[in-house]
Amino acid sequence: MNADVDGKEENGFSRRRVVAGVAWSLPVIATAIAAPAAAASGISATANLVNPVSSISFVSSTGTGSGTNHTGTGPTAFQITNSGAAFTGIISGTVNIKPSGTVTAGAGVQAITGATLTPATPAYSNTFEYNGSFTHSGGLTAGQTLSFPMSFQYQRLSGASPSKTTYNYTLTITLRLPDGTSRILTGALAVNY
Repeated sequence: MNADVDGKEENGFSRRRVVAGVAWSLPVIATAIAAPAAAASGISATANLVNPVSSISFVSSTGTGSGTNHTGTGPTAFQITNSGAAFTGIISGTVNIKPSGTVTAGAGVQAITGATLTPATPAYSNTFEYNGSFTHSGGLTAGQTLSFPMSFQYQRLSGASPSKTTYNYTLTITLRLPDGTSRILTGALAVNY
């Protein structure tokens, strides 16, 4: 009988070898099955600026009375398109508007429709840079595109306002989705004084 067992081992099919092979291959099979599931997780969404070089109006940071608006160019909104499964949770983000070159006034966001903007009253740094943040709760259904119209303002100056000049700014919007991933949008603003 031992001869039979030895003969079967030479052909590579002993019970011990089969059991050992199965024991070693189970973690490999489990890992191979788990990897695609992990890779498939996450939100499949894209983001973009809408009409990035449109003619827009900038209102004064201290009010919207007549005669305080300035014309310029920039995007009218940003949007998120969900190309994957529905998701819920908070979409948050930041907005940074930084002067390109020398300026004596800042540009900022007055409102983002569909989102809560913080601070509610824009604050500018001494270099005329604007920083704000926003949140939107509710998520997106599968295939949905959610648009966030924006309105802009300029920093009201004490003393003489610049005349017959255009100030340029870079616009950076960083979106954070509920799965922890980010989408970064960049554009430009120009304010005519």
